[in-house]
Amino acid sequence: ANMSHELRTPLNSSIILAKLLKDNPDEDLTKEQVEIAETIHGAGNDLLLLINDILDLSKVESGMLEVQPEQTAVSGLIETLERTFQPVAREKQLRFLVKTDPGAPETIVTDPRRVEQILKNLVSNALKFTAKGDVEVQVAKSEQGIAFRVKDSGIGIAPANQAAIFEAFRQADGTTSRKYGGTGLGLSISKNLAEILGGSIDVDSALGQGSTFTLWLPLEISGPVEIKPPALASIPASAHEPVRKPTPMKASDHPAPGPVRPKNSPPLIDDDRALMKPGQPKTLLIVEDELQYAKIIFQAAKEKKFLTAVAADTDEGFKLAKSLRPSAILLDIRLPDGSGLSLLDRLKYDPDTRHILVHGMSVADYSREALHMGAAGFALKASDLDEIRRTLSMLEEKTRSRSRRVLLVEDDSVQRASVEKLIGAKGVEIVAVENGADALTALHNSLFDCMIIDLKLPDMTGFELLDKISMQKGSAIPPVIVYTGKDLSRAEEQNLYRHSRTIIIKGARSPERLLDEVTLFLHQAEADLTPEHQKMLRASRNRERAFDGRTILLVDDDVRNIFALSSALELKGANVKIARNGREAVDKVLKDDSIDIV
Repeated sequence: ANMSHELRTPLNSSIILAKLLKDNPDEDLTKEQVEIAETIHGAGNDLLLLINDILDLSKVESGMLEVQPEQTAVSGLIETLERTFQPVAREKQLRFLVKTDPGAPETIVTDPRRVEQILKNLVSNALKFTAKGDVEVQVAKSEQGIAFRVKDSGIGIAPANQAAIFEAFRQADGTTSRKYGGTGLGLSISKNLAEILGGSIDVDSALGQGSTFTLWLPLEISGPVEIKPPALASIPASAHEPVRKPTPMKASDHPAPGPVRPKNSPPLIDDDRALMKPGQPKTLLIVEDELQYAKIIFQAAKEKKFLTAVAADTDEGFKLAKSLRPSAILLDIRLPDGSGLSLLDRLKYDPDTRHILVHGMSVADYSREALHMGAAGFALKASDLDEIRRTLSMLEEKTRSRSRRVLLVEDDSVQRASVEKLIGAKGVEIVAVENGADALTALHNSLFDCMIIDLKLPDMTGFELLDKISMQKGSAIPPVIVYTGKDLSRAEEQNLYRHSRTIIIKGARSPERLLDEVTLFLHQAEADLTPEHQKMLRASRNRERAFDGRTILLVDDDVRNIFALSSALELKGANVKIARNGREAVDKVLKDDSIDIV
């Protein structure tokens, strides 16, 4: 479960290079050589799918899979299935039908990403094993909550084989894999995921008469769900065993760094850094230590007429960002001398670089962390050259000079005017509305770079507005800054956390913090702001420096909290010590005079 980068990064490079050979742009390969490249490309993609399945199964079995429940629109799940599989069904000349019973729940509280993963696997299997006829998805209310049925008119499964199909690397019989392909992992993963989500999967089938797979889910799961790894047998445990201090985890420990290049090494690639000037348009910095992948991105950037520099680690990346001030940065999250997230934090803290558009990339999903820290985007490392080109086109579009748009939702006219004055600047368009309904209309009709809301509105609470935003179809959701002077209750904090998987949410309780967050999400250069605004931003940052050099004792028995809090505090320069219970905390405070904060 920890091997994803080591397996997928070299494979992605191989797939892209095989694609370049297969496309034969210079037309200097023979037909046989092109066919060989096509075979390599196809085999590489098959291997990548297998690795992804194995990694998913490993994470489930080791208890490392994260599940984050949130309010989920059932219609959104169904629309995704229709959009994904209608073209596949048409190509096979099958009918793909979707039916939702009138009494079916409209929303459920679950992890939509995992539910989507299960349903996609069931529908994909149904289409694969059906040569003619129909594949139908039915949604209905059930005693447990909700039922998703995937029914096909395909080859069917003999009763004797129905239990085996849910085992890893097992299919109905030995001929299935040879005839239809696949690894036999999909249903095993789906069954495990369904159980983690509080539900189950069953099958009703007969050989030659098609199959019906049903996913049963509750209407709501509490979360995040804790997944217990399998128990280890034959290990005696003493009831009087002392509490052990865990090894403190740092932000740079995950993802794990690779080998470090020697200092003052020559550039990874003969790049364009000598031609680049600070603030010059269409300039790109690639921070990537894997040579072949860096070369692929570099060549794709050249096609787009970017002047491009390449850095191989966080230190070189920060130095080049400071000196060249490119219009955009493509940042690998796993780097040899530390996490790319730590470099992103340095870039967004430094007034000279915080406005630069940073797009994160990795073989693992760090989108939430990167976007919360101010990244303009995030993508899983592509094994498709066209996907890399699309990312570069998106960066090119975002770096073009344009007005930044902010949606301000505030019913108090005095407060609204003061916020408009605070964040108003050249090139910033503020759309101010007084209530939640107008905010939803504005979001539906146009795009915004950032949104500021108060939690108390005349027609709904800020929490209800966030509920409606996350359910609104066809609207791009901008980062949300909750600007309120009140202390949030535990329940209110939990309510905000519930949305943090689908919406980037930040809190701001002072004008300085509000200005800081707005300029971060609008990617505004600090030098372009007024002297008064620059002074406010310095004050905001100095307040965060309060942790720098402090020794903080963190008392918690939940390893997830320890990891999250210690990572955040260490990024602020704190020295973190850990205690797992109250007795251990008291002992540490009595023995260690260096502790400043508990």
